[in-house]
Amino acid sequence: MKRLWVCCAILAVMLVMASSWVYYLKKSSERLSLMIDEAEQLAEQRSPKAAEAIGELCSYWDSFASTAAFFESSATLMSISDSAAKLEYLYAKDNDEFFSECEVIRSGADRIFRSNLPFLPNR
Repeated sequence: MKRLWVCCAILAVMLVMASSWVYYLKKSSERLSLMIDEAEQLAEQRSPKAAEAIGELCSYWDSFASTAAFFESSATLMSISDSAAKLEYLYAKDNDEFFSECEVIRSGADRIFRSNLPFLPNR
C-alpha cells in the first residue's frame, strides 16, 4: 500500500510541475509580447525611451531563454536570440526590418508556449 501512495505522490508532483511550467511560459510569453508592443510603439514615434525599452526587451529575452533552455531545443532558442540581438542595431539604423524581427521574437515565444501545451495536435 505504501508503494501506491508513493506513486500517487510522484504523479501529483509531476502534474504540479508540468502545470507550473505551462503557467510560467504563458505569463512570460504575454510579458514578452507586451514589451515588444511597447518597443514597437516607441520606435514608431522615435521616442528617446525606445532604446531603453529595446534594451529591457533584449535583457528579458536573455533571462527567459536561459530558463527555457532546460526544456527547449537550442536551435529554436538560438534563432530567436539572433533576432533579439539585431534589434538595437536595426533601431539605431532606422531600418524597417526592426518590426519584422520583433514579430519573429513574438511568434517564436508563442511557438515555445504552444509546443509545451499537453494536447494532441489536430490532424
